[in-house]
Amino acid sequence: MRSNVHFLIVSVFTIAIFNMGETQSRAETPQDGSIVQYGKMHEAIGKHQDQGRVQLSDLVKRPHFFGVGALQGLEGEVTIDDGKVTITGVDSDGQMKPLENSDAQQATMLVGSYVASWTSHETATAIGPDDFDQFISDAASAAGMNTDKPFMFSVVGEFSDVRLHVIHGACPIHARMQKIDLPQSERPFESTLPKVRGKLIGVYAKDAVGKLTHPATSTHVHILFENQETGAPVTAHVEQIGLLKGATLMLAK
Repeated sequence: MRSNVHFLIVSVFTIAIFNMGETQSRAETPQDGSIVQYGKMHEAIGKHQDQGRVQLSDLVKRPHFFGVGALQGLEGEVTIDDGKVTITGVDSDGQMKPLENSDAQQATMLVGSYVASWTSHETATAIGPDDFDQFISDAASAAGMNTDKPFMFSVVGEFSDVRLHVIHGACPIHARMQKIDLPQSERPFESTLPKVRGKLIGVYAKDAVGKLTHPATSTHVHILFENQETGAPVTAHVEQIGLLKGATLMLAK
């Protein structure tokens, strides 16, 4: 009888430890839209600390992850849309090149969140590039979100005045600001598109320059779209973008 009681006590204690570990694991990857971040812009770009910090395959083991980042070595753009990873680099001709997501792929800088459900907000009018950040902030505030804290968002629809790049060893925005002439081996793919249909994944982060966003912006946004020349799905970092009427903004519920 005594041995049975001892077994029961040990079993309950073991279950308690297991559940505690499971709770801690869940807390590390919250499902309520809270931001998870690996690396900072000023580290990876300004200080060339561009080593891998998180394995992409680990991020998508749990469902509903959305995120944007840069591949280790700044050798490409990473966008994760509901657990689907899209990586785009630059080939020897300076064109966009889809990259395979293997278990070895890591990001040096990435921000994202686990979002199980979203609310949708259709744009009643076109939104110009200069008003994009303010539109995201106003829509989030109207939805009852705290815009003082970073949050992920998504936009589906048709976009205008798009300026984008795919990083290739060095950040073109940083190079322009520092008046650095990048060598051919580090020159990004850059393009401007008058109009394109696709999907945006981004983070809104007020007063986060150097951490999550580039100077003069409160958003860090990637676009997912179909390469007009090859038809391949690709992703790129958005430097400027406008929304056409009818585009749908998605905010974490």
